Amino acid sequence: MNDTFNDKKYSEAVEIAHIRFGAIAPVLQGLFTEPTKTAYYKKIAEKPFKMPNGKELLYNYNTFEKWEARYKRYGMDGLMPKVRSDLGASRALPDTAIEELFRIKQQFPRINATLIYTKLIEDGFIKQSEVSVSAVQRFIKKNDLKSARNPNMKDRKAFEEEFPCDMYQADTCHSIYITENGVKRKTYLFHIVDDHARLIVGARFFYNDNAYNFQQVLKEAIARYGLCKKIYCDNGFTYVNKQLSLILGSLGIIEIHASVRDGAAKAYVKT
Repeated sequence: MNDTFNDKKYSEAVEIAHIRFGAIAPVLQGLFTEPTKTAYYKKIAEKPFKMPNGKELLYNYNTFEKWEARYKRYGMDGLMPKVRSDLGASRALPDTAIEELFRIKQQFPRINATLIYTKLIEDGFIKQSEVSVSAVQRFIKKNDLKSARNPNMKDRKAFEEEFPCDMYQADTCHSIYITENGVKRKTYLFHIVDDHARLIVGARFFYNDNAYNFQQVLKEAIARYGLCKKIYCDNGFTYVNKQLSLILGSLGIIEIHASVRDGAAKAYVKT
């Protein structure tokens, strides 16, 4: 790819590459249920794909075959478009604060917005000078988090992949505080579990909950136990980022995320 991208355009190009990879991944992994891959491509061509800018596009099934060929030859670079239109809208609450808000509300369903706001400030997820309590109140109302019991809670049915390494599940646990050199520091446990074997294939403690630390644990897990076909994780900032998508795409691993406010879907690694 010789085209010159600025940072924003490059970021958008990576998003589209990941969408394209998601379309062809079942063929690359041999997971489609249709008689042929062409039949699979024709089936998914019936529905539009939602782009990062909100537009929905329909593709001819031949396009998917071209993406497959480009991926096999160039990897994720072959799926990146040459140009992207500008898009972007900032959110009042950063991703880290949103993830923590959902965790707090799940652990303490009756807690109100003011207390959540105070805790987010105390724990360093937001700054009082940048985010108002009304922003937290609006977010809770918009996402139906006011009630003590979420009426949209889903019933859970057991499921399990057929073979080891068919799918890994990953999550982060907010762990204990450690006093080091007189400073009290919070720790986080990153862990990855094989869906079929229930084996912990990767786990490490860190002082920071971020994408880089998780990618270290993932690298170690793959080095010890091999590549998985799919990886299942939540929508937190640690697991939803361009770098991870590129890594997984390059390795041929399908990236699956639990729905927003549905962390309980990852039953094996729920903490």
